Amino acid sequence: MRVVLIALAACLALAAITALLLDWSFGKAVILSPVIVLVAGAAGFLLVLWTRILVDTFRGRRGDV
Repeated sequence: MRVVLIALAACLALAAITALLLDWSFGKAVILSPVIVLVAGAAGFLLVLWTRILVDTFRGRRGDV
């Protein structure tokens, strides 16, 4: 139950931040919250992926020099 409440709070926070950034009403942001959460998750995934690629690349270069 605790995880569900944390996830709900995170989704509402994302909707509120998006509403503020894009100058939308909070109701519109809540309706579009599944899309907002998917986009935020995809952006987080790409950030982690590219960070890992860069770290692995630089680790490999240190060993070659």
